[in-house]
This record gives sequence, C-alpha cells and structure tokens, in this order.
Amino acid sequence: MSDITDSSLLVHPREQLGSSASSKLRSKGHIPVVFYGKDILKHYSTDDSQFRSLMRSSGGSISLIELDDGTGNKELALLKDMQVDTVKDAILHLDFVQVTRGQTLETKVPLELTGESPGVKNMGGILEFHLSEILVRCRPSQLPKSLSLDISNLDLGGSLQIKDIPVTEGIELIGDSESNVVTCVGSASGRAGAEEETEQEGESSEESSEDDASAETDQSQEQAEGSE
Repeated sequence: MSDITDSSLLVHPREQLGSSASSKLRSKGHIPVVFYGKDILKHYSTDDSQFRSLMRSSGGSISLIELDDGTGNKELALLKDMQVDTVKDAILHLDFVQVTRGQTLETKVPLELTGESPGVKNMGGILEFHLSEILVRCRPSQLPKSLSLDISNLDLGGSLQIKDIPVTEGIELIGDSESNVVTCVGSASGRAGAEEETEQEGESSEESSEDDASAETDQSQEQAEGSE
C-alpha cells in the first residue's frame, strides 16, 4: 500500500482492444481501464464489484489511487474520467493518469457542507448548491479526500464563495474566488406566497383605478347636463 493513498485497485493487463473486446469484458463483470502518462500507455481491466466497493468505502469519490497489476508493479494514479451508463447503472470505462511523486497535480475534490444554516432552520429557506466539487492544485501527498465548508452562519439571502473554503498549507483552490458555492434562498412556498400577494395588490390597484375613472366619467356627464 502506498504511503500517500490507502486506496488500491487490482488491475489485469489486457491485449485485446476495441469496442467488441470491451463489451465482452463488461459482460464478464470487468471494466476496461486505460492508464497513461507522459511516456506511458497501458491497457488494463478491473473487477466491477471491487471498484464499486472501493468507491463506497471512499465515500463515493476516488481521486488518488494505487494501481496494482498483481506482479509487484504498482503505479500511483489519478482517476481522470469515469464513463457511466446511468440507464443500465453500468461503468463503461475508467481513465487513470500517472502521478509523479513530488510534482504538483490538479484535480477535483468533493465538497462537504457542515453545520446547519440559520436561514434554513429559522426562516424556512432552502439551499441552492452551485458547486459540489472544487478544483485544487497540490502535491500528491497533500491531496485531501474532501473539503469542508461550514454553513452555520449562512442566513436567508446569503451565499458562500470559494474563498470561504478553508484549506491547509500547500493546497491551492483553482477558479474564481468570488464564485458562489452555496446560497440560501426563500422556499418555493414562500416565493409563491409573495407572488400571490403581489398579484392581489396589483388587482386592488387596478380596481381602484377603474373606480376612479368611473367616478370621473359620471362627474363629467353631470357637468355636461348642467351646462345644457
């Protein structure tokens, strides 16, 4: 097991490539895998159930992982892409990129919210999520499994940005620091009530205007009759 990550995946070299060969692998419960780097390109397969188990044990997200081909050859890798058939709940393909110790890397890390928003608890608001993953830059040994953002002070109408996410030394958040991560907005029922109240005010205003116009018309007619 690597001293950088506790996630290890057993892979098997494969020689037969192409869509037909990949389909056969999937029918036998395996996932086609590609591992590549600056001077490396390898084709593997891995057990579907083992990978899913690894995903569950990692909280549904894997970034840094050790690929073990079973012969003592182990490679540190970053999960770059996972193709999924959501209709069939099938993992179609995995792409891993080689990671070199000591060199910085860029990858997305899951964002977890902690605490309870006063805007939700006391004012009936709802949370709108804008980002569930954050792009970070750091060395492999510093890569966190996730980032945390405390929403205990998030009031109704308020928002938290990327700049509000705390990070340890050596980790850089990539992207616009002013980008919203989560916002506390009024509930759907609250917005509907406000719109209904606005409509009622508008109708009352229209009725008042019609009454005023009718009164002015009657007064004009009386003046005309008097002058005759």
